[in-house]
Amino acid sequence: MSSDIPKGAYAIIIGAMKSGTSSLYDYLARHPAICPAIAKEPEFFSQYQTRVQVDNYNDLWPAFDSDRHRYVLEASTGYTKYPEETNVPRAIRDYGISPKFIYILRNPFDRILSQCKHLHYNDSLRLEPTDQRMVLRSNYFLQLQRYQEYFPIGEFLLLDFDDLKDCPDHLFRRTFQFLGLPVVSLKGATNVKNPTFRGSKIERALRKSRIGSVFSFLPGPIKKVGKSLLRTVDPPPERRLSEAERQFVHSELKDGMAELYRVYGFDVRKWGFDI
Repeated sequence: MSSDIPKGAYAIIIGAMKSGTSSLYDYLARHPAICPAIAKEPEFFSQYQTRVQVDNYNDLWPAFDSDRHRYVLEASTGYTKYPEETNVPRAIRDYGISPKFIYILRNPFDRILSQCKHLHYNDSLRLEPTDQRMVLRSNYFLQLQRYQEYFPIGEFLLLDFDDLKDCPDHLFRRTFQFLGLPVVSLKGATNVKNPTFRGSKIERALRKSRIGSVFSFLPGPIKKVGKSLLRTVDPPPERRLSEAERQFVHSELKDGMAELYRVYGFDVRKWGFDI
C-alpha cells in the first residue's frame, strides 16, 4: 500500500531540536487520518541516516491505507540543522513530493540550554551554548529560508513550544486546520515525551553499567524512590546561561528573529528581541 501515497499526503515535522517534536509527533499520530512512520525520526533526507535504513521513502509507512489515511507523518530534527545539513530542502523537492511542513519553535535561550544539558547528561558531543552549531539551530529564519527556494511559504506551519505546554488543544486545532483534517480531541496531550535527562553522576553511571540493566526490571514505584534517593545524595549539576552567553546568542540571532517576525508574523518579542 505504501507505494500509493499521493505526493501531497506527506506531513513533516522539521524541528526544532529540543522543542517538543517528540510530543507533537506522538499526539498528531493519534489522529485516525494520520499514518505514523515506523520510526519517528528517520532522517531520510539527511546526510546521515542513523535512525532507520530504508531504500524508498514510502517504505517508512507500510501501514498506509488510502481509504483511512489522509497524511503520513514523520519528524526529523536534522532537517533544520543547516549548515551541518546542506541539501535537505532540495532533496525533498527532488524526491517529487509536496509536503506540509510543521516547525515548532522554542525560546532560543531555553532551546540551547536544553540541548546542552541533553548532550552533557548523555555523554554525547559536548557543545558550549556559544558554539555556532547551537546558535544556528536556533536561527529559525535561516533554517526556513533554505526551504523557501523550493516550497511555497503557505505550506509551512509555525508552532510555539509554549502553546504545546500551556494550551495544547489550541495548538492541535491549528495544526489540524492547517492539514485540512477534522479536529479531534487528544487526551493526555500534556505528557512530555523525550524530556532532557536530569540524572546525577551516580545515576548516569548506573544506566551504563550491568547493574543498571537489573534496575530496569524493578517495579516503577521502586525505581522512582531509588532515583529520588540518588538525586538527594548526588544532585544533578545545574547549568544556566551566563549573561555573557545570553548576550552573545542574542547578538547572533537578533537579525534573524526580526526577519522571522516580518516574514512569518511569529512574535519574538517575548523572547527579548526587538522588532
